[in-house]
Amino acid sequence: MVQNPIPSLANNKTELDIYIGKFLNNRYLIRDLIGKGGMGRVYLAEDVAKGGMAVAVKILSLSLGSQQISQRFAREIFIGAQLGRKSRNIVRVFSYGATEENIPYYVMEYLQGKNLKRILKNQTLSLSKILDICQQICSGLYCAHQGIILKGENYPVIHRDIKPENIFLLEEIKKDNVVKILDFGIAKFLTERSGMTLTDSFIGSLPYCSPEHMEGRKLLDVRSDIYSLGILMFEMLAGKHPFQTTSNSFGTWYQAHHFETPPSLEEVNPQLTIPAKWQKLVMRCLAKEVGDRPQSIKEILVDLEHIKLELEQSVNNKIDEKLPSSPVQIVPVTSLTEKECLQKTWPKNRPIAPIGFPYLLHTLQGTIPTFWAMLPKQEIAKFLDKNYGTELIAKMNIYPMILWVTVLHNAQKSQTKWLSCFLDMNDGRGQKIAQSLAEIGYYHLLFFSIEDPTNCKHVITLTLNANQRQYLTDWVANKHNYQEFISTKQAKIILKAEHERLKASIIRKLVANIENKGVSLKTSLLKLYYFFFGAE
Repeated sequence: MVQNPIPSLANNKTELDIYIGKFLNNRYLIRDLIGKGGMGRVYLAEDVAKGGMAVAVKILSLSLGSQQISQRFAREIFIGAQLGRKSRNIVRVFSYGATEENIPYYVMEYLQGKNLKRILKNQTLSLSKILDICQQICSGLYCAHQGIILKGENYPVIHRDIKPENIFLLEEIKKDNVVKILDFGIAKFLTERSGMTLTDSFIGSLPYCSPEHMEGRKLLDVRSDIYSLGILMFEMLAGKHPFQTTSNSFGTWYQAHHFETPPSLEEVNPQLTIPAKWQKLVMRCLAKEVGDRPQSIKEILVDLEHIKLELEQSVNNKIDEKLPSSPVQIVPVTSLTEKECLQKTWPKNRPIAPIGFPYLLHTLQGTIPTFWAMLPKQEIAKFLDKNYGTELIAKMNIYPMILWVTVLHNAQKSQTKWLSCFLDMNDGRGQKIAQSLAEIGYYHLLFFSIEDPTNCKHVITLTLNANQRQYLTDWVANKHNYQEFISTKQAKIILKAEHERLKASIIRKLVANIENKGVSLKTSLLKLYYFFFGAE
């Protein structure tokens, strides 16, 4: 049974809702009306086949009057179901059907929280909160734009209706909210090969439509979603829509999206102190011409990661100004656990050889993911205080396994060392390590020398970026949904081959990140300390 359901919207109506109290498909008992919009109504229901589990049922405002519409509806639900399994930032869809009146409905996970429109109406969000929301929206869109598998082929999917009402923030015990993208019901395949289009008529929300969407172009691509995302970011940052129209007519919005130049964020709100890189990103997303916008969500995610580092650096600088000039020493939490690592000895059940393995280390500060590596002493010396990076390589669509790679790069000597291991998500140990990496956000690399193998000689700490933590979180959450189309041995061969293919680009990215960020490892650890212990 559902505890403390959302107050009914139907109770405020003079007429009774015909669905409340009825069963759909002899399984879903409709309990209450919890939302409504142009495309239909959303109800709180109980799935009696699963012990009364709370679900949400969306009943659309149209009839399945033809076989063609039925096929389109089934296709859209298939899209939503696949995307919801791939990303935690997309609402899960469980099933679909039609009422006795032949009205289509679909069943999705029941979310407790608020949509972004309601949140923006009632409160002002901090820059860090807006950034987190944007990163999660982008993670969901990136998953959709990567595509779904249909009849053995991959088809990218665009949303076409990104707006505040379709962004939902879950209320959780954790400090950070999980963001869910709703309603992929009007998404369409990018390629004409699918042979599937929704309709020749206009579908979308006028204030958030891209110029090419309003023109009725059938072959919209991911950059249409990027334009809508730009309006959403502008609205969150400035508190206002970039275009102030005199009416809500199609013609008025067509004029705005095609010919009006959006104001700068500072023009709308002179009190704003938004990083210049973020302001530039928003304006690029709002470009009238698709070629002038960011060309992919991945490009935006990279920019947002840089913006996050800039915001954190700004916070750290303010903290430094407030710190008293006293002999009090601030010790990052990782330095405490690093000291514990230096006391560790090489396991007796492991050979004295150039090998590496992952290990969950229990410390006074909690359980920390680590990677233990044994190398010759001279080789260790080559990479101390050099460039480090982390890569996570997976093909979850064929086998639930992660290749966890640590990159050691000495630019002066043009030398690179790759330390890697497999995390099998079918194995409890692999799941725990992946989950720990996602939750902790960093890991320790312990070096042991072959010449003197007993004690740990050096420790370095590597941090994961927001995207990597999101991927790990999604992989762990969906571990039971992945299918095995190949054997474990074959999966390892494929992931190793993928790693070889990516090596050159990994090095280029590592060097570029170091140059762009200009942030040393010590600075990163100090940021991590302030993240855990807080700072005004």
